Amino acid sequence: MKIGQQLSVVVYACAALTMITLLITVELFYKQTQVQHRLDAIVSLHSQIDAVRGRLWLYQQYHSAETRQDAYHANQTLLQRLREQNRELPIQPLQAIRQAAQSIDTLLVLSARRQSDINTTESARLMVFSRYNMLLQTMSEAAFSMRQEAMHSAGQQQKALLLLHGGVLILLALLVTALATNTRRRFFQRLEELHDDVAKIKQGDLTTQLSLDTSDEMSDLAAHVNEMKRTLKNTMVRKEQLAEEIAQQTQQLREQQQQLMYLAEHDELTRLFNRRAFESHVEVALMRASRAQTKAALLFIDVNRFKEVNDTYGHGVGDELLKVVSQRLKLAVRRSDLVGRLGGDEFIVWLDLLADKQALKEVIERIIQEMRAPMVTNGAELELSLSIGVSCFPTDGLELQQLMNQADSAMYHAKANPSAGCCFYSNLNTREIE
Repeated sequence: MKIGQQLSVVVYACAALTMITLLITVELFYKQTQVQHRLDAIVSLHSQIDAVRGRLWLYQQYHSAETRQDAYHANQTLLQRLREQNRELPIQPLQAIRQAAQSIDTLLVLSARRQSDINTTESARLMVFSRYNMLLQTMSEAAFSMRQEAMHSAGQQQKALLLLHGGVLILLALLVTALATNTRRRFFQRLEELHDDVAKIKQGDLTTQLSLDTSDEMSDLAAHVNEMKRTLKNTMVRKEQLAEEIAQQTQQLREQQQQLMYLAEHDELTRLFNRRAFESHVEVALMRASRAQTKAALLFIDVNRFKEVNDTYGHGVGDELLKVVSQRLKLAVRRSDLVGRLGGDEFIVWLDLLADKQALKEVIERIIQEMRAPMVTNGAELELSLSIGVSCFPTDGLELQQLMNQADSAMYHAKANPSAGCCFYSNLNTREIE
């Protein structure tokens, strides 16, 4: 039986218990009222008997027609009351009282006939009144017996009703208590199992299935909980997959962003800094060198006869040449130095943290030595030569654009004198600068 059905049975049993209690109360009240009415009738009858006794006593004392008439009327009232109470009182005592009252009535009639007889002796009157007393005693004893019988009957009836109704009430109360206890036990047992399963869900356990061995509302709820766990498990798997996909896409976007940032700052062919990125990094290096009061140098480099290589061997060989130049430049300088491509066959180098001019010359000599190794491509062997213009910080200038212009001027002077290969801006006179 389901818990809801058990609760309905408990409710119906409680309603039945209440109804039966109400009916028992009404029946007891009705029976008590009947007993009270019977006792009231007996008391009233006993009072009427006492009234007849009193009238007869007056008649005995005064022995007049008037007192006899009063006794007669009191006895007639008693007979009338006996006829009215024939359904409420026990038959035998009531019949005994009725016969005694009729006998008194007969004696009163005879007494009325003999009252005119002057020869009636005192002993005869005493015998009549003795008969009255005997009849009154009979009626009193019958009335007392009637009262005792009524009280005994009422007591027995009350005891039977109490036993019957008490037994019924106790049985119903035990039934209600048993049903309520069983329902409470089942409810809290199922509730505890559901509570434990929900605690497992909070801990992340979505694999354990809740199983209840009965078919009730809690079993239906357990089925819904199991379905919810399966749904949550599938949802979490999908979320994990989605999170993994999002992480992969985020990583791809981050890599693409880094690649875009790299491409935005580097030359596509040589992978060196482009002009904008190079100038940005040199600006930072200039501020650092200015604060630390260190020396630096800017090199403007041009590849000699690059146009002839393009025209003779094609742009593919020219591109390979530019790649080789960029790689050899990076090998020749330190990791802290900056190398960039301005465009075409022009490169630019920033040499940072120089001790003196001799250290600068050593770096330039290393660059020239790196470039002396021939480049072989498509079966052709090409010799590399560079024209290098140099401007120094802070002796030649403090601003980047100023240093770049100075290095550019020095580079063109070196290009005009191929045998020199390198020219310092500080070595140029005014006419050569113009």
